[in-house]
Amino acid sequence: MPRKGRNGGRNVFRVLIPIIPAALLVAFIVYLITIPPNPPPTTVPTTASQGDLAPDFTLRIIDGEGLKDQSFSLSEVKGRPIFIDFIHEWCPHCNNMASTIDRLHSQYGDRVFFITVAGSSNTTPEKTAEYIRRHHISWTTVYDDGLNVFRQFGVRGTPTYIVIGPNGIIVGKLEGEQPYTVLEQLVKNVIGG
Repeated sequence: MPRKGRNGGRNVFRVLIPIIPAALLVAFIVYLITIPPNPPPTTVPTTASQGDLAPDFTLRIIDGEGLKDQSFSLSEVKGRPIFIDFIHEWCPHCNNMASTIDRLHSQYGDRVFFITVAGSSNTTPEKTAEYIRRHHISWTTVYDDGLNVFRQFGVRGTPTYIVIGPNGIIVGKLEGEQPYTVLEQLVKNVIGG
C-alpha cells in the first residue's frame, strides 16, 4: 500500500494560499456594501439654549376650530420680544398653567409677542383645538406635527417656556409649572421693566 508523502499536505497548502486573500477581499467588499452610510451633517440646531440665536421655524396655525391653511414663521415677529409656550393638550401641568399664561398675556401681550407651540405627540389637531377652546387661548398657536420645533429648542418636557429678546437671542428657558412671578420676571427682563 503506497504511503502518503508530505507532498499531499503541501498541495493543499498551495491551493489555499491564493484563496485566502481573495476570500478576505470579498468579505471586506461585502462589509463595505452592507454598512449604512453616515447621515449628512445637520444644519439645524437641535438643542438651542439660553444665549443662542433662536432658530427660525414655520408651522401651521391652529385655533379652536382646528388646523388652518395659514402658517406662521418666527421670523415674522423678528425684532420683538417673544414668549414661547410649548405644550401638549394632554399634559396636566400645561392645563394647570394655562390660566397663568393667559394672565401673563393679558398683562404683557401689548409689548411681547406670545405664541403657543402645541406638540403632536399622542394627540390630534382636534384634541389640541379643544384645548385652545377650553382655555380661551387668543394668541397665536401653531401645531408642531412631528415635534421638529420641540427638538430645535431642546424641549424635553411640557410645559417649557422660552423667552427671546428683540435681537433674536434666547434670554430664558424654564421647564415645568412655574409661579406667575417667575414668568413675569422673565418677561420683565426682556422688555426692560
